Amino acid sequence: MKLSTLYLPSLALLPSFIAAAAVPDAAPGSEKAPVISKRGPEVNYIANCNRVNGSGSYQASYVAWYANQDNSQNGQWPDSLSNEYRNWGNGGTYLDWTQKQSIYFSGSGVSLYTQLESWAWSASTGNYAGTAIRSSDGKKFTCYRVCM
Repeated sequence: MKLSTLYLPSLALLPSFIAAAAVPDAAPGSEKAPVISKRGPEVNYIANCNRVNGSGSYQASYVAWYANQDNSQNGQWPDSLSNEYRNWGNGGTYLDWTQKQSIYFSGSGVSLYTQLESWAWSASTGNYAGTAIRSSDGKKFTCYRVCM
């Protein structure tokens, strides 16, 4: 089975707050001083991809979820990848992310509801672009425009 390439450009969903877990490296009473490790916040990337298969290529849209943002910076595979979505009303192209979308993750049964602003794709890098809400716990993510 040949796997296709997945490119993750354009918008990122970042939590509206930053959280870090502190994990001591040594057991209580140990002579070794504890080492505190920080974990990056979880992050979702909205992705428009050019999928390559044996008969050519096609456009598709996804959301890639990483439990730790730090693990999303060097081409690592996401912890969970949504189902593939295509805009069949427009010939099978990318989704129009400025329209409300319900994105399903079949591996976890969770949905993510996106609501990006109409001008999200033209926002400057780092600027607010909309929101998304996770169905399982109602967690709200703030969306920012990023470049890859």
